[in-house]
Amino acid sequence: MKSILYIFIPFMFILNSCSESFLTEEPEISVTNNNFWKTDKDFQAATMGLRSLFRSAHGNVVVQYRDRGLIFDNLALWQNPCNNELARSWGMTNANLDWRPEYQVITFANEIIFNLKQKNLATERYNYYMGQALGLRAYMYFYILRVWGDAPLILNPEETGEMRRTSWQEIATQCIMDLQEAAKLLPHANALKDVNNETVTSKQIISRGTTHAILAHLYAWKASLNDEPELNQLALSECDSVLSYKYYQLAENIRNVCEIVMLGNSDEGIFELDYRDTDFDFITYGSRLAGFCQSFPIVPLATPQTKRRNLRINNKTVYALYPDANDDRRKEYFYDLDYYNSLSTSITQGAAYIQKIRHYTTYNDGIQVGRIKSYLDNEIIIRLADIILLRAELKEKTGDRTGAKADLNIIRQRANTNVYDENEGSLKEAIQNERDRELFLEGINTRFFDMVRNGMFREKLRGKFKTLTDQDVADGALFVPVGSIAFSNNTRMIQTTYWKRNGYPHK
Repeated sequence: MKSILYIFIPFMFILNSCSESFLTEEPEISVTNNNFWKTDKDFQAATMGLRSLFRSAHGNVVVQYRDRGLIFDNLALWQNPCNNELARSWGMTNANLDWRPEYQVITFANEIIFNLKQKNLATERYNYYMGQALGLRAYMYFYILRVWGDAPLILNPEETGEMRRTSWQEIATQCIMDLQEAAKLLPHANALKDVNNETVTSKQIISRGTTHAILAHLYAWKASLNDEPELNQLALSECDSVLSYKYYQLAENIRNVCEIVMLGNSDEGIFELDYRDTDFDFITYGSRLAGFCQSFPIVPLATPQTKRRNLRINNKTVYALYPDANDDRRKEYFYDLDYYNSLSTSITQGAAYIQKIRHYTTYNDGIQVGRIKSYLDNEIIIRLADIILLRAELKEKTGDRTGAKADLNIIRQRANTNVYDENEGSLKEAIQNERDRELFLEGINTRFFDMVRNGMFREKLRGKFKTLTDQDVADGALFVPVGSIAFSNNTRMIQTTYWKRNGYPHK
């Protein structure tokens, strides 16, 4: 119980400090600084609190901007962001435009970094805590710059008052420096130790391999979005670094992907929101989208008549996505696809039933007995298959078609599907299609970021994404607008040009 109190001292104060304008209000956490940040145990508790805050902020499925690239026929609440038609219902005060949850994580990371520099901890422990804080801060800023573009860059907890948006390119440079430093400080995943010298197994805890995996995606993003193709080589090097660490291993087959990898903290996992090995009972939905897209016959006590009002994918969409009948992902990611496709549409409504996320607990008493209480699978942010396919993408961009095909085929062969043939057409598109198939329903905005990074948003996304002009893109159409909270008592904040032009005001 003592450790819980330690964690929530900084945790609760940081939440209070961000209750209004995070840009203008003096952080209340400073009140506790005289009583906290004294011992190794304090920094351990703070780091645990940071991880809990990260999991809570980043795993919130109600915030639909985190899932804009979803491949579903019925999108329900996700319709507007998936079509880039935000003006329909997403006003300035919409919670989906509020970046405070991300900045709460950053603010708390800044507190840890600042106070670590004031204390004389043992080198090993200093490196561990500093590496965690730098790594999470960098990842959250990387996420912010991909979602909002330019944003305030805050690196010191004492920075208060009005703040301007910093260019996303400058933020990216800071992320690179933070991740490079974290890579120097942190050991490999198999050598992570906690304060009690016990091995750390949670893949939410950042290791050296995690930093290289995030860097690979960051370099690839900046190479494409800022027209710096030379960075693709750096991204390749980061992929190679990850793949050189032999403790990361692909699961043997697709069944094991569903049974072991998706459950979390596997040999294939690199970075995850950990709902299995949590400090508190923060599980709720686990891999959050599962609760919005699963129905009969996956969900206990559900019936064929149960309406699928949320996310739904039709059989024909699944068959188009996985054209090879031998592809094991058809039978493992979806429940008895061929059988339910053969039934009357009056029973199935033409829907496929997803079983990729399949681990859950049920209520054992009360009126809810037998119904799902919680999904147990982790939210997989990055796993080894992602890095292999990213390397294939980068090899294709840098002219190494042989290497690109080899990496692509590693993933295809595990899925028991056909290797790439030149008659398929574009190798670039084949790699992206494979990312769609392999990483279906995974990650935080994974598919959307793929489409933006590879310039496929007009072809592969929906609605207004298809008609965006080059000027629209230059003006920020691929980012979401800045919400009203960021303008509170802050005259230096400006709205993204595209969204200002499309009805989102300056203030």
